[in-house]
Amino acid sequence: MFLRLSAVAVLCLTSSPAGAVPATPEGAARVEAALRTYFGPLDGVVEVVPEGETYALTLDATPVIALGKEAGITGAVSPFHLTLTDLGDGKWSVAEEEPFALTLDVSGVLSLDASAGATRFTGIFDEALLAFTSSEAGYEDFRVKERFTEPGRPETVVDYRIDRFDVTTSAAAAPGGGVDGTMRYAATGLSEIISVAAGEGLSEPMQFEVSAAQYDVETTTNGLRTEGILGLIAWLVAHPSEEAVRADFDGLKDAIRAALPFWNSLTGTGEIQDIDVTTPFGAGGAESMSIAVDFNGVVADGRLRETVAIKGLDLPEALMPDWVPALLPDEVTFDVAASGFDLATPAQILLDEIALDTEPAPDMPARLVGALLPAGKVNIALGPQGAASPIYTLDIEGALDAGPGQMPVGSVTIGATGIEAVLEALAAAPEDVRAGAVPGLMMMRGIAKPAGVGRFVWVVEMTPDGKVLVNGLDMSALMAGQQ
Repeated sequence: MFLRLSAVAVLCLTSSPAGAVPATPEGAARVEAALRTYFGPLDGVVEVVPEGETYALTLDATPVIALGKEAGITGAVSPFHLTLTDLGDGKWSVAEEEPFALTLDVSGVLSLDASAGATRFTGIFDEALLAFTSSEAGYEDFRVKERFTEPGRPETVVDYRIDRFDVTTSAAAAPGGGVDGTMRYAATGLSEIISVAAGEGLSEPMQFEVSAAQYDVETTTNGLRTEGILGLIAWLVAHPSEEAVRADFDGLKDAIRAALPFWNSLTGTGEIQDIDVTTPFGAGGAESMSIAVDFNGVVADGRLRETVAIKGLDLPEALMPDWVPALLPDEVTFDVAASGFDLATPAQILLDEIALDTEPAPDMPARLVGALLPAGKVNIALGPQGAASPIYTLDIEGALDAGPGQMPVGSVTIGATGIEAVLEALAAAPEDVRAGAVPGLMMMRGIAKPAGVGRFVWVVEMTPDGKVLVNGLDMSALMAGQQ
């Protein structure tokens, strides 16, 4: 699908007047010339011909693969056949429906087979946005099989399948420039089998299987710089060798500047349902795993956040001692965000000062760090997170500041229930485990603040003078006294 989107994205170079324009040989030549700007001048890769009221676009990567023959790379890919209809006012209808197949072999290293029994794509591309205002794509019986045969390592085969997945997108002009877009992805019947052959230090073959019933993703991008990104791609295509890049290094930096900040912000959420895992060490899985990300582009107000939540976690227990499963969580959450850093200023310093065959200024590393952390620190926020099982819960939340050459400063609150049940479960553990875990748990219970029936809380404070306080008790002084 990337080839489709990239190909049609450059139709901005073939602007048409208002009102639908019939397909003509001259129009086909303009479209083909524009596409060659992005796919290179190699014969056979791009072909555009008029067919009635539409243009037939063929993209074939086989000639590109053939360039690797001397390096031991061979393969073939089924061409993409797209139908382009000029709707007038700079808008184009794009459609495709066909199977897909790819084979690739890197001698002595890798062989790859990819296929889809059916693919379909429809969309409306807007030259003013350099993006699809709307699009829909669907794939059935998608499969990728990779065989790794690198000398000195056991042969490994990865077989990945998706019964069906569908993608929808939308885009509109962003108020501050660029494009605001959304993408929704839904897949069903996912599976991956990893097989490792015996030999090369492995006495028996091994196989790992992972499957999921469904995977759903939604993303939102704000201020995507489509024009600058396409311009950077065009520059790279026009400079295909190291010599060409070196000859116009300033041009490369200008192209990167025009593409910055790439996007203003990007957020995404995803959920995988009914996960099953089979390993030589036992079976496990989870009812669901959700993931969320939120990060800015190369901007001054840098931000990055990631959250993960797993429900119904079932870890392989076949090789575990009898006392361990009772202590395993069945729910786990993770939520961490970082802010207070600047990516735009260090990028500008690099673009202004990096030059070929010239050593950077001795103070550049320090200036880059100072630009990255204008306040000398990064802010780290711990959202509500932790773990839970039928016998206990553990939750963590807080915030701290951290920077080079200084101790973290901030506060984290930790809460827990079920300490007595955990101590009881540990009673069945070996003596060396009990000797290490039980005294520590009892000490932590002793300094905890009660917060309801069976719940305890610890407020951990990290002070500017390097002290660590737990519920007001100076743990740094306590630990120093034990040394």
